[in-house]
Amino acid sequence: MMDYLRNNPGQGFRTSPFRAPLRAWALVPVFALIAGAIGFSTGLLDVAPMASKTALLLPLTLFVFPSLLEEAFFRGVLIPRNILDSGTASAAKAVAISTFIFVAWHPLNALAFNHSAISLFLDPWFLLIVCALGITCGYGYVVSRSVWVPTIIHWATVTVWVLLLGGRNLVLEV
Repeated sequence: MMDYLRNNPGQGFRTSPFRAPLRAWALVPVFALIAGAIGFSTGLLDVAPMASKTALLLPLTLFVFPSLLEEAFFRGVLIPRNILDSGTASAAKAVAISTFIFVAWHPLNALAFNHSAISLFLDPWFLLIVCALGITCGYGYVVSRSVWVPTIIHWATVTVWVLLLGGRNLVLEV
């Protein structure tokens, strides 16, 4: 187990996102279009910049949780770093399993720990956006072999959502 953690997320943390091939970022615009279309049409997103003194702290806190911690587990641990060497079908299966667990985590998190998030984390439209994010982050990790690529994608998504698009700040609850 320790060898796996050292060789999988451990190496993933040592791999620079700046060395990632451009195709590692290829799904980001597709994700943005999907999330925007679903979010604006269902009311999950609304242009509403945050007006709070804590807004300056949020990018840092949102980088650590949820972005870094969730990506270290859902991509760095659950997807073998070299899965693409086993073929596209194996990589797609690993991304699908990781995404399924990532999506399931959100309602479980709300029901077990964060009751104020229940209505959001059980919303099927929100979970569809989470699914699209999971696929995007999984693909980015598989192609780049860097935990930093999905962490940056996740962080940018949550930061823009909370600071500009009326998203719930579940970290500091402001």
